[in-house]
Parts: sequence; C-alpha cells; structure tokens
Amino acid sequence: MRHLLLSVPEAAASLDTIQFKLVLNGSQIAWLQEQLCQSVNVVVPTLPEAPNLSMMDDQDYVERKRLQVARYFDKLIRREVFYFHEKFIYFLSNDMSPTQVGITSKGVLSFLRFNRTLKQSRGGFHSFKATEPVEGDENDTFHRHQIYILMLESYFGSIAEALSQMILLREGLADTLTHLGDMAIETTQSKYRLGDEMNSKDQQRALDRKMQLFGMLMDELGFHVTRQGKEENMQFGDVLLEYKNSMDGLKTVFNARTQKLMEYVASAKQRNRKRDRTDKLKLRMGMNGPEVRLAMTEEQEVSSAKMNNHNGWINCVLD
Repeated sequence: MRHLLLSVPEAAASLDTIQFKLVLNGSQIAWLQEQLCQSVNVVVPTLPEAPNLSMMDDQDYVERKRLQVARYFDKLIRREVFYFHEKFIYFLSNDMSPTQVGITSKGVLSFLRFNRTLKQSRGGFHSFKATEPVEGDENDTFHRHQIYILMLESYFGSIAEALSQMILLREGLADTLTHLGDMAIETTQSKYRLGDEMNSKDQQRALDRKMQLFGMLMDELGFHVTRQGKEENMQFGDVLLEYKNSMDGLKTVFNARTQKLMEYVASAKQRNRKRDRTDKLKLRMGMNGPEVRLAMTEEQEVSSAKMNNHNGWINCVLD
C-alpha cells in the first residue's frame, strides 16, 4: 500500500496518488482527536488550539493555523495505527456529519470523595512515594526523568515565547521605518527649505525626488523586515510548542505507572492485614474452624489481586 498523502486545504489526484481535501471545521477535528484518544493505546498527537475568530482577517494568522493543522494530520498519517483506524477513515468519508463535533467543555463531579487520592505535584505529574521499599521501584531515577521532562517543556516554551517576542519587535521596527520615511518626506517637501532663490528650485526638486525615493525605500524596507523570516519564525515557534505539548503524553505514561504502583502497594498492605488476621485466628481457633477457612479464602483472593497488580505494574515499568 502506498503512503497516504493528505493536504490542508488544497488537494489533487493522480493515477497513483490520492489526496483527500478536508472541508471540515475545528470542532470536527476535535471529534476525531477525542475518538482516537478513547480507542487507541498509544499517545495521540496534540490537537492545535482552535483559531481565534477575531483574527481571521489576518492572513499570517490564518496561514499559521493552516500549517498547524497540516502538521497535525501529517503526524497522524505517518502511523498505521491512526490512518487505518475506522474513526479516521470515517472522518475522511462523505458520511462525516457536520453535527459530529468534539466536546469543548467537560463537567467535573466535585461532590465525589475518594479514600485514596493522588497528590498533584508541579508540572502535571502525580506524586506518590511508597512508605516501604518496593522491589523494582527506582524512585530516584524516575524522579530524575520527571525533572528532565519538565526542563524540556520549559526550554521549548521559553524559546517559542522568545520567537513570539522577536516577531513583535520586527513588526515594531517595520512601523518605525515606515514612520521615518513619512517624516523625512514631510520635513523636506517645502519648496522654501533651500531658500527662495531662483537657482534653488532645481535643487529643491532634486531633493524632493530623493526624499520620495527615500520614503519608498523605507516602506519597502519595513515590509521586508516584517515579512522576511516571519513565516519561518512562526512555524519554528509552533513546532517548538508542539514538542512542548507532546510532553503531556509522557506525563500520562508516567502517571499511569504511578497509579499502578499505588494499586500494587495498596493491595500488598491489604494482603498483609488479611494474613495477620488469618494467623491470629489459626492460633486461637485451629486450622478447621469456619472463620479460619473464610479468612484463608479472603487471604487467597487478596493475594491473587496483589499478584495481578504487581504484574500490571511490572508491565507498565517494562513498557
């Protein structure tokens, strides 16, 4: 099978290449993102932020958003798990309905209370430290990896912010150059600047022509300062932000590992409590008492649950 090509928004078709033309809005793309996140076991690329409707008249802003969406779909079509997915095929088909949109806001059940909660540390990582040593739990290495991810996230974000500031400075410089050209023309256009003598008229006309040319050059220079490298800087900044947002997938993996460790530690503590209770009943009532047999059955159940949680945590660490 040939590699799938997808263009946003322009498309074409040939004998050996098929390009799908997307005529879909951001809410429908959010629907695809939601469906993929719910049905695949790998990290889905981050969805670009929805465009600001008040800036749709800005050609640079529209092109920037188009490139963001194009890079998003380019990441999807590079992996078979995405472009062979039934939801992705449905998304590209004519059956995709305009009413199928992603959820823009999600409710929070704030009235629920849980006995075991995860402490939220900085940067979106869940924090948990076992009170007793756990075999295979390299907490120091795990913590160093978290710090490294946060440093990468901060590094990418700071560079992208610096690029945005540089774009604003370039636009300010362009406005200053244009204003300089206008002021130069205004201050030299009077025919009496070089005096009212007859022989000064030709010099005044020559000065006016030069100042007109200077003003045009300032306008052109301001335009080039604004345009030159602006698209590249925007694209580079967006790529850095995408790298920064991709750290959320790593955080999800790390938090899943923390959750598995919590479940294993909780099941180990429960098994220990059941075992201590069974040992006390054996000493007091012997091996054949009904309460002893019931306690042994409960101990066996929690031991099986502990083993399952241990296997789940080990598999999470190995993955």
